[in-house]
Amino acid sequence: MFKLPGVVAVAGSRVLPVSDAALVVRVASDLAAGGASLAVGCCTGADAALLSAVPGSVPPSLMHCFAAFGPGGEGAGQFSAIAAVQAFAASGGSVCWWAGGPASVPLRSRLAGRTRAVVGAADAGLVAFFASPSSRGSLFACSCALSRGLPVVAFPVGFPGAELPLLGAGSWVPFSILGGFKWAKTQAEIFL
Repeated sequence: MFKLPGVVAVAGSRVLPVSDAALVVRVASDLAAGGASLAVGCCTGADAALLSAVPGSVPPSLMHCFAAFGPGGEGAGQFSAIAAVQAFAASGGSVCWWAGGPASVPLRSRLAGRTRAVVGAADAGLVAFFASPSSRGSLFACSCALSRGLPVVAFPVGFPGAELPLLGAGSWVPFSILGGFKWAKTQAEIFL
């Protein structure tokens, strides 16, 4: 699915059940073992689960974190994983602070810019973990990846894959024994 070695962006819901954090870590560990480097955001949920896997399951050298806030948590919001980002940085991980713009930019806009930066760092694809079909941030990350022509794999967490949101003309196709789905464009969209 992904051309490796390469950089895979990882995105996911901010409210992800703790019991499902192991899925995020497993998928990321498998990708890293296959030659992927990972780009990740700075929020609670899927981002925090992945950041917390360093250095145990994923070496810090294989991951880059994009934070929508500054060192020490300046400009952070309710769903910012400040402690996880700081621990990742302390373990030797690379953090791009203020990835979505300076503190003067509203947090919502910084988060969108940060998501663009995470997906913009990828050259191999995106893996997204949806805690609900209406996860706007995960959907936005998928849209950003598709606009760049990157392959997208999604993992529905706690709901059936048939409820994953559509990303245009195409469909979700079962892809992984872990419950993942890849986005397959229709032929008409491929030739546009």
